[in-house]
Amino acid sequence: MLPQVLVGLGALSLLSAGCLFWLERLQPVFAVLAVGALAYQGWLVWRRPHERRSRRLMAIFWTSVGINALVLVTLITLWFRYR
Repeated sequence: MLPQVLVGLGALSLLSAGCLFWLERLQPVFAVLAVGALAYQGWLVWRRPHERRSRRLMAIFWTSVGINALVLVTLITLWFRYR
């Protein structure tokens, strides 16, 4: 039983390492997509008439901007830390 478990864990580890490699290689693509989605969201919010921009809508938009900024700063920090 133990050899099968060890083989399974080894295969899972190899799969995880491969996925991690590709995720690291695709980070710029994810960053561009996130910035593009945020720009599109901003365009949708700002083209609405002023009277149709509720506080809730603006809170959602600025929360999204904050989360995207936090993720971007974290990616840059990790890139500098582990390069």
